[in-house]
Formats: sequence, structure tokens, C-alpha cells
Amino acid sequence: MQMETDTIEFAATANGDWFFHCHILYHMMSGMGRIFSYENSPANPETPDSAAAIKKVYADDRRFYAGAKIGLESNGSEGNIDLANTRWKIQTLLKLGTSDEKGYESETIAGRYFGQMQWLYAYAGFNYQYRKVSGPEKNLFGQISDQNDRHTVVAGLAYTLPLLFVADARVDGNGKFRLQLGREDIPLTSRLRFSLMGNTDKEYNAGLRYIVTKYISVSSNYDSDLKFGAGITIVY
Repeated sequence: MQMETDTIEFAATANGDWFFHCHILYHMMSGMGRIFSYENSPANPETPDSAAAIKKVYADDRRFYAGAKIGLESNGSEGNIDLANTRWKIQTLLKLGTSDEKGYESETIAGRYFGQMQWLYAYAGFNYQYRKVSGPEKNLFGQISDQNDRHTVVAGLAYTLPLLFVADARVDGNGKFRLQLGREDIPLTSRLRFSLMGNTDKEYNAGLRYIVTKYISVSSNYDSDLKFGAGITIVY
């Protein structure tokens, strides 16, 4: 599980390189592996150019893979579609309410993870949102919200905190700032997941997802725009 520590005990009696990797193959090919090498090992005749060999290994673990999570619930639909490798990620976020008052939102961003541990993610993209509101609303910084018809570029930094909470700071093309904190898929049991999010635009949500099969979950959530809903979530 996330943040879990496992201890491996083995006899360190063999020379050469040892490849520790996830046996879910697309996890391995997208970077979930490490090479442990013994110092002062004799040369391996099958890999006379060790520098070229390690470059090939690192090239193979940078493949792009697609993923998606889409909720189909009574208050609307929201989710994300991703294309990512170990460093780069392109993501589209969708929120489709069942009425103009609940609103509609689409955001596409592209960015890169930095650092050996890849806690820091820098991104830029475009956001569109429409929601019929009765009057002007302000965020926690006193700036007037433009959720009733927003179409602007965005740029920001996201940082993964302990316990896998993600802190996100951004600014859009209209000069409006937003801070956000949240986490998805908090494991309450082996099948039950919890998520929560809040930001300075006074948007917040919390949800539960019970995993039925590899691709299907029964889900419910409360969203500040969409209100309460329940249905199914499709994960790919």
C-alpha cells in the first residue's frame, strides 16, 4: 500500500546487478524498478558496454501510459483522463453538472515532475468553467470569482506532502490565485477508498468509493457545486 514499508532479507553473496521491480509489467515499464549493484564485481561478458546498457534500461522505463477515472453519478459526472510517464503528464479534468446552476468545467494541463523523488510538479494549461450563479462571489483572497464564464490559461506548482496529500498553488491569466489541498484514494479498507479536497475558491468535495471489480466501483460524493450524488466510477 502507499507509504507502506517492506523489509527484504536476502543473502548478498552474488556479484553483478540485481533488478528489483514491480511484477505488474506496465508499472515496471513506466519506472517502478531499481537496480542494486555490488561494488568491485567482475565484468559481465554479456554486457561489455555497461554505460550503454544502463541507458537502455532507463530509456525503457519512460514509456507513456493512458489512464482514466470517470464518475457517473446522480448529481453529474466528473473525472480525469491522463497520459503520463515517469516525468511528464498530460491531464484533462472534467466536471459536468446536471443543470446550469451546478455548472460545467473542463481543464487540460501538461507538466513535468522534478527531483529524484518527483514530489514537485510544474504545469500549465487552459481552464473553462460555466456555472449560473445569482451574484458575484469572492474567493478567500477577496478576488471576484469568474465561475459564471471562465476561459483562461493557468500555471502552477503542485507538491506531494507526507501522507500523499497534494498542495497546489496556481495563478490564472486573469491574475486570480488559488491554493488547494487534497488527496484521492485514501485506503480505509482493502476495498473502500476515501477522497477529499478544498481550495480558496470555496470549492470542496468528499467522496467514498467501494471497489467491486478491477474497473468498476460503487461511489458517492458531496461536491460544493454538484451537491450530493451516488452512482458508479469507472477506472482504467
